Amino acid sequence: MEFSKEELKKLIKYVRSAKDQAVELHEAMIDIETYGEVDHDGMPVVNSLELKEDIRDMENLIEKIETGLNKDWTRV
Repeated sequence: MEFSKEELKKLIKYVRSAKDQAVELHEAMIDIETYGEVDHDGMPVVNSLELKEDIRDMENLIEKIETGLNKDWTRV
C-alpha cells in the first residue's frame, strides 16, 4: 500500500493532533497518580507509563514519515 504525499501530510496532521492530546492526557494522569486516586479495587485509575510509550511511538512515526517526505521533496 502506498500513500500520496498529500495523504501522508494529512496522516502526520492527525497523528500529531492525537499525540498532542495524549500529552495533555498524560499530564492529567500524572496528577491523578500523584494525588493517589484509585478505583474500587484500590488500583491506580490510570497508567501513565503506557501512555508515555504511546506518545514516544507516535513521535517516532511522525519523524519517520516527515523524513521520508523530505527526501521525496528534495528529489523533485
